[in-house]
Amino acid sequence: MARARREVILCSVVFIGMLTLLGQGWVDAGTSADIGPLPAVPIPEDNPLTPEKIELGGLLFFDARLSADGSLACVSCHLPDQGWATHTPLSIAYPTNMERRSSPTLVNVAYNKALLWDGRAGSLEKQALGPIQNPLHMNHNLDLLMEKLNAIPDYAERFQKVFGTSVNPEALGKALATFERTLITRHAPFDRYMVGDQQAMDESAVRGMALFRDKARCILCHNGPNFTDSQFHNLGVPDAPLLTHPLVQASIRFDAKRMNVPDYAQVKEDLGRYLVTKEEKDKGAFKTPTLRNVAQRDPYMHNGAFQSLEEIIDFYNRGGGAVAGKSPLVQPLALTAQEKRDLLAFLQALTGEVRPLPSAASPR
Repeated sequence: MARARREVILCSVVFIGMLTLLGQGWVDAGTSADIGPLPAVPIPEDNPLTPEKIELGGLLFFDARLSADGSLACVSCHLPDQGWATHTPLSIAYPTNMERRSSPTLVNVAYNKALLWDGRAGSLEKQALGPIQNPLHMNHNLDLLMEKLNAIPDYAERFQKVFGTSVNPEALGKALATFERTLITRHAPFDRYMVGDQQAMDESAVRGMALFRDKARCILCHNGPNFTDSQFHNLGVPDAPLLTHPLVQASIRFDAKRMNVPDYAQVKEDLGRYLVTKEEKDKGAFKTPTLRNVAQRDPYMHNGAFQSLEEIIDFYNRGGGAVAGKSPLVQPLALTAQEKRDLLAFLQALTGEVRPLPSAASPR
């Protein structure tokens, strides 16, 4: 893990300069319905990127002391070698608990308009503090954590240098968010093809791109440079095998209660976007994830219901699941075997390089 941390931060100064240049003149992700190379990285005016802040955020991201018992760090649910997610149907949970959802990828999270599967978090700065305090995740009291981090000389010095303050929740959220904004995918075969390298994608992938835009209907939801409409859809995803596990059911009820769902004790399934809006139409609707680097982060969907991209393509080819409230955008596709192979080839061509800004060993 120490080696991974070191490999995840060396090019900070060079990359931060690139991100700063890209941040000038950025247009909101998803404003274009068509797919194409990523626009400039969005950087909030009140949280500019600096090499020192990125390094601090990286240190915190890998530090298990952010959890109450020291067993989990942010990276525990967002592993660099697993697509910045986890290869498990459900995310890692705090000891004695179980999660009810898979870990969403952090790849290109800087472009997301809404965060988490149900969109309850509106900014990376705010979202970063949620898992730290959530009993299902890191289960730490935020006031106590501030005292602990301030007692670590290196952290106290770094926060003073970067923010001009002692360790506090706002600065902690900003540091973590800054690091996460550097997890940008680049140089995918698709991107190289779109800027004129006709050899970057083979013929199968090129045919798959045409299907993606037309017959396969993928672009209706997976559009824009980051391949997401940032909206929420009910696809009729089947229940995951672990849904009935008592600890998963407990987590579902707990989350429904803290989201102020009426009759939360009767809830037996993840209600998705409804947890936020309380609108009937949003039951079972989940955020459209980016498809960039999608080949790296099986299993798929909010509950890890599908193990492979081939399963996903078959699911959509059937017209999704048979459930009430399913999105009208999901229709049977009648793809041939060759068309399914071509579509898979295109999805694989969306895999680019992610060069995060690494972190040395955590401060002592």
